[in-house]
Amino acid sequence: MLISPFRTVVAAALLAAMTALPAAAGSLDAARAAHTDGRFVEAADLAEAAGGARGLAFAAESLAVQAFYVAPEADRPALFERALALAARALEAEPDAAFTHMAAARVMGRHGQTLTTDEARELGYGKKIRDTLKRALELKPDSAQAMIGLAAWHARVVSVVGSFLGRIAYGAREKTAHELFDRALTLVPGEKVPPYEYARALRVLEGDMDRAKELLRQALALPAKNAYQRIIDERAAALLAEIEADG
Repeated sequence: MLISPFRTVVAAALLAAMTALPAAAGSLDAARAAHTDGRFVEAADLAEAAGGARGLAFAAESLAVQAFYVAPEADRPALFERALALAARALEAEPDAAFTHMAAARVMGRHGQTLTTDEARELGYGKKIRDTLKRALELKPDSAQAMIGLAAWHARVVSVVGSFLGRIAYGAREKTAHELFDRALTLVPGEKVPPYEYARALRVLEGDMDRAKELLRQALALPAKNAYQRIIDERAAALLAEIEADG
């Protein structure tokens, strides 16, 4: 039986589409594996190649981790520039997804911590990060990650500009930081990062240091599941030693 040229073309197109989907999925799986091992730039390359909003968002976050925690200071600007561009592309691809807003907020937040207060202000990070995290919570009200991000934002703004100016200029409140952290901890009681982030916030706010030490010990008692969590363990141990040294 003769097969028409049209059917041959359609069959070839369907076969190409069917084989392309697993390849893209495999690239994102490979990106996650690289991230788990601490190969954050490779993870970003693989995730960007996978494409889609999830791939772009994962790539952006991987680069931000590399820039903030691992890379030499001289390499940070280029890494953050690429991460910010990827996060923007992810947001454009899926503007109504909580995870794209979370990726953008994390990249801006980590970038902002490497800048001076004036530099971060010039970029409008104070309000941009707040608005992005609020939108993530609107889209996913039970997101513990968004709560932690917004709680850390409140704490950081208050610690930098003070309670009065933080409230007037940005709507930042120390009380809100505590409320959001407490709520997030009840949602994800077995996670390592939330108690560490809460302890950091207490430190910059000069809050309850006994509570901070308790949270850090809680974080350190949980097993590290990947390279990022091993970095958090190192940071948590260093912060605990610093607090204990201060008495």
